[in-house]
Amino acid sequence: MNGLAWIREAGQEAQAWELKPSVGGNFGVAPFRGPIQRFEALDRGQGAKGRAWMAAALGALELPNLKPTDSHAASDYVQLVEQARQACADGVLEKVVLSRRKAYHRSRVQPWEAFERLAEAYPHATVFLIQTPGGSLWMGATPECLTEVQGAKVRTMSLAGTRLRGSQGAWGLKEREEQHVVTKDIVQMLQALGVDQVQVEGPSVLEAGPVEHLCSHIEGRSAGLSAWDIAGALHPTPAVGGLPRAQAQAFIRRHEGYDRRNYAGYFGWTSTERSIFYVTLRCVEWGSDGFLGYAGGGITAKSDPVGEWAETEQKLQTLENVLLG
Repeated sequence: MNGLAWIREAGQEAQAWELKPSVGGNFGVAPFRGPIQRFEALDRGQGAKGRAWMAAALGALELPNLKPTDSHAASDYVQLVEQARQACADGVLEKVVLSRRKAYHRSRVQPWEAFERLAEAYPHATVFLIQTPGGSLWMGATPECLTEVQGAKVRTMSLAGTRLRGSQGAWGLKEREEQHVVTKDIVQMLQALGVDQVQVEGPSVLEAGPVEHLCSHIEGRSAGLSAWDIAGALHPTPAVGGLPRAQAQAFIRRHEGYDRRNYAGYFGWTSTERSIFYVTLRCVEWGSDGFLGYAGGGITAKSDPVGEWAETEQKLQTLENVLLG
């Protein structure tokens, strides 16, 4: 049994692939924790051709039961954020990204319809629909590129800080500091990998559905490193894990209380012309008995626990609008 992928990058037509398991394949899907799965991506067309193939493939798909349940009640999540905020205030952590899972037991649209509605709602994001053999269906609209490699040129971004789209006035100190530390860490990681001539542009504002983020674009040059190498070394960036990296990962394992699975992992593909990987964000996991929405946010010593819950609700809102009608 093969899997499938339908990807719409910003400004491009959606591309459909059939995913055939292959150790040396050109398409990869990695969970937040664990090894990457690789596939040979078989071209099934763009635009109307790809849509027709995908609709037929999705119609024949048998998805597993998810038994959807929320990972946290509001009060539990607020308490968790306060625990993380205190760890940051005590100097144990600089930042940690916490997340939660929200359960939904019905959808008024089919997966292919939801994909097209997400593409309309998130014109500047990369919209994805991915199912690996025997697994659930993952769909979302990610604003974050983990790495892009063209020849010797390496690109990535640091994405941190969130507020409602169209907010007036300057960004808060918490968001600006968070963006700075994420950028600094990614630059240092690239340099440690041997990427040189690293330059940073920004930060600027990046719109993502109902919210906007601070985003810096980072570029350098590398000889001999593959996109697989770079993506594997950068993941998980402080934008989905935290800092210091090891301590933040340990905090998430001990306290978050559920398995993120593919959420905050990454996916992408390679070719001789261009290789690119995206972070799996703003997403839902779709099963035969409902679906699960995933969202999170960066916690620092300046975080407001109640506000952090509200931020995850804002991030889930567009997904709810698309899937629930």
